[in-house]
Amino acid sequence: MHGAWILRSAEIVVDEMPGTLVLKGEDLSAAYPGMVRYTLEFRKEDTVLYTYRTNTYEYPPANPQTAESVALTAFYRLRRELPERPDTFVLHPPEPAVRPLPPRTRAAVIIQGSPRLYGNSAILAGWAADACRDAGLRCETLYPAEMRIEPCTGCFRCYNAGRCVIQDDMPAIDRALAEAGLVIVCTPVYTETVPAALKAVIDRCQAYRAGRVLAGGEAGRQSGILCAVAGRKGAENFVCVSRVAGSFFRFIGAEMLGEVCVDGADAVSDIRATAGREADVRAELRALIDRAAD
Repeated sequence: MHGAWILRSAEIVVDEMPGTLVLKGEDLSAAYPGMVRYTLEFRKEDTVLYTYRTNTYEYPPANPQTAESVALTAFYRLRRELPERPDTFVLHPPEPAVRPLPPRTRAAVIIQGSPRLYGNSAILAGWAADACRDAGLRCETLYPAEMRIEPCTGCFRCYNAGRCVIQDDMPAIDRALAEAGLVIVCTPVYTETVPAALKAVIDRCQAYRAGRVLAGGEAGRQSGILCAVAGRKGAENFVCVSRVAGSFFRFIGAEMLGEVCVDGADAVSDIRATAGREADVRAELRALIDRAAD
């Protein structure tokens, strides 16, 4: 985030006490090109009594309004109406400040993206969890298909206060991602990409990224590993999944350490049925997770 500037300011007397109404803009081009956030605050001394925020990406091209025009309209309305009807605006507390980033811990979070709780992706997730514990990492496994994760609507309101406006189970995933030094995505290949529940999580991490941007920095090194299972044989079956996972890791600020991909699952049904495969995959996982744990 690159500084802020004052667009409008006015001194207002409310309930016989002077206060200040300020409208400022902030450059959020670190998140998206040309993004500007507008913040309107009414405060008495050091106490903020009212806050309103909006940003340029909330308004799609066909919308006749702009973020700046909406923010200016709100400023002039409050300047006019606050002295006469203060309770209309200050009955509700202002938005809380963006939470600081928690420090990374020696923890891993595994996102088991398959809706099949006992399928091959779950087996891979179990092997990954074993390797994490062997490396001395506290490990948590999340199951998006068992959680209520609504799809992202692309409203961009998360860049106003660093939080998603949708109320569901996504905050639990955000908290796990924020604390983990290692993120492992386990997924089957569904129609050349990842299952819907996992894709919903990836898309909803827009708010997680917004919180990182608004907090103004990094929380420490974070690594990512992809584990994937394909029914058909051949490395080409993982191309799309690899790109999706790579984009996800870049989006949340994690360095992708590598991939563990298992093909030909349709032929054997259970990936443990192929002689030597479990030992090989566990060795690959342990090598990558040991790197993350160092």
